[in-house]
Amino acid sequence: MTAELPDFVALKNRYDDETFPTSARAELRRTAEPDDVALTPALYRLFPGLRPSDGHLRLAYLLPCCKHAAKAKPLGAQLAEANVAEARVLQVARAHAPLDMVQLRRLLAHIEPTVDWSEFGRMVWYWNDRAKRQLVEDFYIARFTPAKGEKK
Repeated sequence: MTAELPDFVALKNRYDDETFPTSARAELRRTAEPDDVALTPALYRLFPGLRPSDGHLRLAYLLPCCKHAAKAKPLGAQLAEANVAEARVLQVARAHAPLDMVQLRRLLAHIEPTVDWSEFGRMVWYWNDRAKRQLVEDFYIARFTPAKGEKK
């Protein structure tokens, strides 16, 4: 039984659209944990007619934290470029729900990234050990790849 994936870019556009109530955006920004999102009318405005899954909760929880741009660098690479301490990235990867999402949201609030929601949304939707590993790998590859022309 596989749920159909939402169109993550369309979802971000709907959230950013001026017709989406400002009060609903504020509700999502104020939620402390992903599970708290389930008790906000904003969630049901974002996903009309659906019974939201944990993936929907995670998406709604992180929507306020990132802008969208097609072909944006992976989040892990952006964390490395923003000089986020590797301990903080590993803390997100090692934490269990819901603390992992809370810590990820704090990192997002700190660096205010622009992500490609088609990729980022998929990572959040499937948020699991594999997604966390991808985040860590992207972080370290960006951090330890020498710049062009630089010697090892």
